[in-house]
Amino acid sequence: MDLGALLEPIQKFFGEGIGKLIADFASLLYQLLYPSNAEAAQPIEIPK
Repeated sequence: MDLGALLEPIQKFFGEGIGKLIADFASLLYQLLYPSNAEAAQPIEIPK
């Protein structure tokens, strides 16, 4: 079973037209419902 053959039509659908609109809306909805609220990681000094 060729995974590329299975994924190619899905990539084409979500890459243009109504599929791109659906993907953009789903991404926006995800960002609104689950916002990133964590600060960026910063290195800390480990005591010896």
